[in-house]
Amino acid sequence: MPDYDRTFHPPAPVLAVSLAHPTTGARSAPIRAKLDTGADVTVIPDAVVLELGLSPKGHLWARSFDGSYTRRPLYYAAMRAEGIELPAVRCIAAARDTALLGRNVLNRFLITLDGKNLTFTVKDT
Repeated sequence: MPDYDRTFHPPAPVLAVSLAHPTTGARSAPIRAKLDTGADVTVIPDAVVLELGLSPKGHLWARSFDGSYTRRPLYYAAMRAEGIELPAVRCIAAARDTALLGRNVLNRFLITLDGKNLTFTVKDT
């Protein structure tokens, strides 16, 4: 069972994931990705978009935690999480060091959060 990442306040469940360009296969080093059940879509760091050479495949309106809306470029990337390869994950990018795994990824897994013990499990469904 992985432990919550205590560098977040309060501590949060975080996985190591790697991203890849869906056609070239260029792969990023593992990055930290916080499980975010409040996010509809996964958010990846801008730096990974540049590193992998991802091209926008459209746009979507995203609502931020502060309630503001912004029109964001939409990307598709392959993702490896918990040893499972997800071939085409819909993502937006932001100026951040970590990713946010939205429900478009989280709903592909069985996830159990044990907040009392600051541990969690992620299983392929």
